[in-house]
Amino acid sequence: MADVNVNFVHPTDGRTVTVNLDDTITAQEAVAELIAANFINPDPQGYKLSFKGGNDIPPDQTFHDAGVEEPNKNTLRLIQATDAGI
Repeated sequence: MADVNVNFVHPTDGRTVTVNLDDTITAQEAVAELIAANFINPDPQGYKLSFKGGNDIPPDQTFHDAGVEEPNKNTLRLIQATDAGI
């Protein structure tokens, strides 16, 4: 268990918030915390986290397992989940 500074980028307006989190938190738990802190609004379709310019983090994966603490991997974009194309 270690603390990691994470920059979250808002899905619509590009605002950024930096948070110090335990690296055992999952992507799903982080999204719930961002909703509770009123950084993002609840969305029935939910959100996913994605590395800036990279891959998504599965909802149940911890930040440690996703490699969030690695250099240049501490900025995560919040993306509204959609059913586009259906």
